[in-house]
Amino acid sequence: MLKTIVSAYHCDDYDKDNVYNIVENIIKSFGNISDIIKPNTKILIKLNLLSAYTPDQAITTHPEIVRAVINIIKKAGAIPIMGDSPGNLTHGIEYIWDKTGMLQLAKEENVELINFEACGCVEVSIQHPNIKQIYITKAIMDCDAIINLPKLKTHTFMGFTCGVKNFYGIIPGVRKAEYHKLAPTPKDFSYLLSEIYRMVKEKLLFTIVDGVYGLEGNGPSLSGQKRKYGIIAGSQDTVMLDTFILDKMGIKSRNNVLLKPLKEKKLGDTNLQNMIYVGDNVSEFNFGKTKLPVTKFLTLLPSWLARFITKYAGRLFWVKPNIIESKCVGCLQCMKSCPVKAIVKDKDGVKPVIQKEKCIGCFCCHELCLHKAVEIKESFVASFFMNKNEKK
Repeated sequence: MLKTIVSAYHCDDYDKDNVYNIVENIIKSFGNISDIIKPNTKILIKLNLLSAYTPDQAITTHPEIVRAVINIIKKAGAIPIMGDSPGNLTHGIEYIWDKTGMLQLAKEENVELINFEACGCVEVSIQHPNIKQIYITKAIMDCDAIINLPKLKTHTFMGFTCGVKNFYGIIPGVRKAEYHKLAPTPKDFSYLLSEIYRMVKEKLLFTIVDGVYGLEGNGPSLSGQKRKYGIIAGSQDTVMLDTFILDKMGIKSRNNVLLKPLKEKKLGDTNLQNMIYVGDNVSEFNFGKTKLPVTKFLTLLPSWLARFITKYAGRLFWVKPNIIESKCVGCLQCMKSCPVKAIVKDKDGVKPVIQKEKCIGCFCCHELCLHKAVEIKESFVASFFMNKNEKK
């Protein structure tokens, strides 16, 4: 069995020079940079730009991590471009670029910043029980190689989002919601993510995770709690990197629903015994107990049980989004993002209303609300089982 390198360094802040040195050391741990990043190649930097959040909110990839990668790509004689497909385009893509700091970064470094929707898309076949073809951005096809820069966060639907999950951003626009509808449980969605990762894996040079600051609790957006993880880590095996990060967060990898299909399809290694570690003392990254989303128990349910509960036991066992009327500004982004049209306008045509009987619990509305107006509520029975599971 070949060993996989995971490289990680402690980092307290986003000091430009320190971040550059760390990122350079991580890449050098994989070999000669000139052998990894070929001259005159077009390198797509896959960002995590969930929506219009500022860098200090710890929701999107920090510009200084991106800047370091850009400069290393240029130094190697290659051509960097960067992009993503954010989920909330209420105010337009340039508004998101501006808020996340990417527009200013692109100007300072003279790098093209691309909108995945504007690039066009291509249809590809996948192996999934519910989905036979998906559309992905043509930017993936047009580049020579990819560097993945995710943000370290918890996630209400998947429990955890980092390297592999970041590639859901290659799905353009509203199609993200369509595929959520066709893959309504965490297990179904995990198999979809594994197929997306399979498509990009051949072009992927490496993944570097921005974990200086991230989220815990009800991530991956405003309802999550900002937390200093103090880590920048990378690997050429994104699956092993995710496994390593989960371990440092105190989450057993066997309890992560995403790793199973990746392991089954041999898309990466999930055995930490096969890891070669390079970097700072690994004991520095035992973050202690990470606060998980209130929905954590759902990721442990088999798909058949999740469907059974949804269909037959919904009155007793449910975890659903709920709109906080006092915080809602009526932007209706939640309604636009709902894959099953479970959110409609109220009788006055102003505020959104969630039709609980139609909701599939994907929490897209919670994820994309910019005003913390969507909370997660659970029934007494669901709360009992979640708390019981937490104590184990």
